[in-house]
Parts: sequence; C-alpha cells; structure tokens
Amino acid sequence: MSVLGLSLGLTVLLVVIVGIANFIYNRFEISYSGYIAFLLYILVGIYVYRRRILEYSYTLKGNILVFESLVGKRSREIARVSLDRILYFCPLAHERRDKNTRYRSHFIAFGRYSPDNYVLAFEKDDRIHRIVFKPSRKLVDLIKDS
Repeated sequence: MSVLGLSLGLTVLLVVIVGIANFIYNRFEISYSGYIAFLLYILVGIYVYRRRILEYSYTLKGNILVFESLVGKRSREIARVSLDRILYFCPLAHERRDKNTRYRSHFIAFGRYSPDNYVLAFEKDDRIHRIVFKPSRKLVDLIKDS
C-alpha cells in the first residue's frame, strides 16, 4: 500500500470513528464516546506504526550479529550478539526451553508465531536472552556455518 493510500485510509477512518462517536453521543447521550473514539484511533495508530512503519534489520558484521529497528531514516540498535556466545539457534517451532531457566525474550518479528521465525539464545550478564526473528535463508546459513 502506498503512503498516499495509507494516509487517505487513516483520514477516512478518523472521520468514520468521530462520526460514530458523535452518533452514539447524540442518540444515546453517552458522554464518554469521544474518549472511546480517541482510544480507538490510538490503537489504530499503534497498529499502523508496528505493521507499516517499523522495520527490523539483521546484519552480520564479522563475528557479530546486530539487530536494529528502523523507523524512517532513524535506526536503533536492539542487540549485538557475538556468534561465539550463541547457546542455540533453531526454528521457533523446534525450540525446547528448560522450564527451570528464566529467559528474557525479545520479539523482533511481526508475526510472533510465524512458521518462518527462528529463535537465537545467548548469555549476557548472567542471564539467558532469546531473540525471536525472521531471518533470510542466507542469514540462517551464515549463522549455522559459523
């Protein structure tokens, strides 16, 4: 979907939400319908941000795997993992976690339970971290080969 189409769609959605809130207020005299409309629009904004604007980048630089979030021209590093510190790397569906271990999970994939997602576990600061992400086939091969 183009930026123009997305902007137009969001504008129409705003008008529809405000129209429904005004109808509810006029018809049923529910005074908090404007708050509900505002909350709905915030939820739509969060959805659009996470699904349409936010992107993730996974880069292998030498022996370091760098995870970044990208929004427009800005990037923010999420994690930096040395390939030597990886405990395991496998498809998410094949992961078997130890029930006695506390993990810190980082989801940097849009569909959390997509069959294409992989999980990478590593130890940092005496804690085991898991990163769930959707790497390319080439990145999977590079990680497995190292």
